[in-house]
Amino acid sequence: MEFNPLGYTFSYLLTDAATLIDTGVGTEGARLALEAELRKAGLKGSDIKRVILTHLHRDHVGLVGYIKSISNAEVYAHEIALGVLRGRMTRSREMFREEINLLGGSEFFNILKGFIPRLSRRYINLNIDRTVADGESLEFNGTALRTIWTPGHAPEHICLYDDERRALFSGDHILPRITPHVSLHTRNIADPLGDYLNSLEKMRGLPADTVFPAHEWIFKDLDERIKELKYHHRIRCGEIKRVLGEDEMTVFQISARISWNSQPWPLMSFRTRIMAAAETLAHLVYLRNRGEITERLRNGTLYYNL
Repeated sequence: MEFNPLGYTFSYLLTDAATLIDTGVGTEGARLALEAELRKAGLKGSDIKRVILTHLHRDHVGLVGYIKSISNAEVYAHEIALGVLRGRMTRSREMFREEINLLGGSEFFNILKGFIPRLSRRYINLNIDRTVADGESLEFNGTALRTIWTPGHAPEHICLYDDERRALFSGDHILPRITPHVSLHTRNIADPLGDYLNSLEKMRGLPADTVFPAHEWIFKDLDERIKELKYHHRIRCGEIKRVLGEDEMTVFQISARISWNSQPWPLMSFRTRIMAAAETLAHLVYLRNRGEITERLRNGTLYYNL
């Protein structure tokens, strides 16, 4: 749970192609589980020929180094992943202070010192051997997968579609119950929610009988789930606009007044509040870019109103 708030991540093994889609977290328990499943399939870790990463979040790439150390496996990822890797850094206390001030959470400055070690992102070092492009077909020993670039949850995120089996490996892009975390940090110039909604629309109508996600459970009816996810974000955007009303508010103030499925804002830990605020910011930037709200910077803090 320390490295995976959802408790587990599914990796998928294409046995004939000796190909692994994502690896799970980099823990001893995850390694032992992977080895046990490989044995059931009549394979060893050294037999893996390639690992395809849906994206670079640590609960998906944690065992890449281990697999590389015992095999000649190549690591595949979307071409944007190279730039994501180059741009990574451990966030400093000053960067946290600046971001929290921008979000309107300056009252938390006095507890920053204790939380910085846990909030700083310790990225896993990995090398990508082969990049893939949107729409590219990958063929391995009778298995053909089409790469579908689906930015939003992560800019480098891809899904993989097996046309013959009408199967979709959706990573974190489409999950059966929860809404994937779509967030924005103030140092990034992006519109991740806009990207995510466009990526959902891109998937609509795909003839997938079965969807294999990275979390929760395997499910059917892709188009219905896409409809539900788009509806969720439409409702959230409407809720944010109602909260704003005639007032001007910071990201933290807005976040404290909207509903959260996991737990109410007052009960959230400081870390969870930062994640929630980053998700709120993604919605605010989406609305701002579409002219539905305005954004103003005053004394180092962002303010929003209708």
